[in-house]
Amino acid sequence: MLKEKSPIVVVAALKILAVVAGKGNIPKNIECGELVKRLKTLIKRRDFFVTPAAVAALCEFCRKSPELRAEAIGRDILVTLIDLFEFDKQGLSGGPRGLVLLAEFEDIRDALAQGPHIRKLVAFSRDDAVEKSKEATEELKELSGYPELRKRIIAEGGLDSIVDNLAKPDHALFAADALLTLMKYDDAKERILNTTVDLRLLQMIDERIFDGTIHRKGIDILADIFKNDDLRSVMLNPMNPPSFDDGSWNFGCKDAPHQRLKKAANYVMEKTFRRQVKNAMDDSDSPKYPTNFIGILRKMIETYPLDSVQNSAINYLRIIADYEDARQAMVDAEIIGPLLWCLKATDVDIEALNDVLRKIAPDESLRREITRDDKILVEMLSSHYPGEVLRMTAALESLSSYGEIRQKVREMDEYQHLKRDPLYYLDPQHHPHERDQYTIASQAITSIIRVFDT
Repeated sequence: MLKEKSPIVVVAALKILAVVAGKGNIPKNIECGELVKRLKTLIKRRDFFVTPAAVAALCEFCRKSPELRAEAIGRDILVTLIDLFEFDKQGLSGGPRGLVLLAEFEDIRDALAQGPHIRKLVAFSRDDAVEKSKEATEELKELSGYPELRKRIIAEGGLDSIVDNLAKPDHALFAADALLTLMKYDDAKERILNTTVDLRLLQMIDERIFDGTIHRKGIDILADIFKNDDLRSVMLNPMNPPSFDDGSWNFGCKDAPHQRLKKAANYVMEKTFRRQVKNAMDDSDSPKYPTNFIGILRKMIETYPLDSVQNSAINYLRIIADYEDARQAMVDAEIIGPLLWCLKATDVDIEALNDVLRKIAPDESLRREITRDDKILVEMLSSHYPGEVLRMTAALESLSSYGEIRQKVREMDEYQHLKRDPLYYLDPQHHPHERDQYTIASQAITSIIRVFDT
């Protein structure tokens, strides 16, 4: 049946063989060399259905039969499995590659650690074809769990490949996922921290790569990166900080000219639409942002007019606000003022913003930042628009547990105006068709007054 040309027949036969092998019922009269040769031929067909079935059958036989495994090694089956990457630029061959499953055996690991096998995997991980690079990176990540293979991966530049892939937008997320696994091992961690991993991760933040998804959400990968003390530290205090270059962050990859051109065009468009006349070389009125993670987030909040960019920055802050060193960096970067101004943005995720405020409010230094500049509070308390009022009251509720904030608000003239007559203050007569919204807003004001006057 294995000699049939029909993929359906061949796959059925392979599945039967895999089940038989899995139960340990390998016929004693089976000729190992002939079986390996036949499976190797089927793997080389590179058929979407046949190849993964042949790999699965091979793995089952190798797991149950040391003799067949030795025969497979002798017939260079590892070369055959690795060569699948060369012809699979779209990740279509499917199924297990076999390397990870077979690597549980010492003789397979010894064979992998010798010769060009790991070097070829590293080369594939550097490939511009996204799926090929992704599959190879996944293999390297899994194989790194074995010390002898991890040593070879490091020696062949596998860690450098993963760090370099962080700078490629289409490769960055799966590279970051692999990075987290490798940071668990001391020898790999030491090597990674001596690369430009800090710059690469900061570039991912600036380009909002973590808004994407691979097999899991990018925001979850970012959360795990922040949980790692070493990675969080290099993002807050980078040894290789980003720098401004004609209005853009420095990009060390081949896409650098494209990134600079794109950001220069955005700069010109922004100045044109705002009718601002300014010498392109004169940046005297531009804020100087800290060249770390928090500085990038402040830049995102202040310089991009799109609410989607501000939402990304807020979601990133929502994650990192759990850590004391990050909260101190927020004070140093003076990000609280710009963050509060997001309350006026119509499409900003108010729930996420309030969650950030709740997380930072227990920090005394950050509470002082909140109360130091009351311009945003004055403007929000003076608003006649229901939407702004609802966002303002929700934010105040998030901060209402702290006496100095309640006192600051109570001392404001605008707060006293609200107390006189919330519904009259909102003046729904000007917009009778929105009366329900004004009623809801007035109820929210009444509720927050009750909280602050308690």
